[in-house]
Amino acid sequence: MKKILYTLVFIIISSSCSSKADDESSETLNGSTPTTPLLTFPTQNQLCIDNTLNFTWNASTNEDGSSIIYEFEIATDNQFTNIVVTEIQTSLSKTVTLEKGFAYYWRVRAKSTKGIVGEYSIISQFYTEEVPNSNNLPFSASNIAPFVGQNFDGENNIDLKWSASDVDNDPLKFDIYFGKDKAALDLIEEDMEETSLTVTADTRQTTYYWQVIVKDDKGAKTNSPIWNFKVNDF
Repeated sequence: MKKILYTLVFIIISSSCSSKADDESSETLNGSTPTTPLLTFPTQNQLCIDNTLNFTWNASTNEDGSSIIYEFEIATDNQFTNIVVTEIQTSLSKTVTLEKGFAYYWRVRAKSTKGIVGEYSIISQFYTEEVPNSNNLPFSASNIAPFVGQNFDGENNIDLKWSASDVDNDPLKFDIYFGKDKAALDLIEEDMEETSLTVTADTRQTTYYWQVIVKDDKGAKTNSPIWNFKVNDF
């Protein structure tokens, strides 16, 4: 009789735990995605005299009402391959001391306590000035098209597009490198003022690479990452 009673108690407890786990799993699946944070300081293309900065952003929300934390990142490149600061924040600000004389890029995304991650904010770029009133490097070019790793079928004329800016508002020119060998790209255009260029892919089933060098009128220049796309049939 005791054995039967213990068995019934075990079944009830197991059923209760299973039901709770199922409810929690269902709750997680039914959670909403947090909205994308809006960065407020430093602003896009800002020249910062002080290198100790209080980064701030607007709060995200989500429909399920769960709490939100923030993933905060600063990098020295706009692809975020060289991240210098990464933090988990519960507040809407973070004070960071950075090196002077560098271009930095930062972004934030929200994550709910149910584990649902939102989209990263728009990347904001800024510069920490080393010597007041000195010339600063242009920001690295940002890729607009084609996106990294994009595949093209049925065409061999590809439009390259990018954007670039300078914290000093200096006029900018661009050198464009392009080719099939990532380690030995060819300079195909020099001192361009436009921010787009059509290139011809002459070989099918091939990955092509390209890079933009941004130059201001005082001789300062920065290299973009090397981007790539693939051409299939044409």
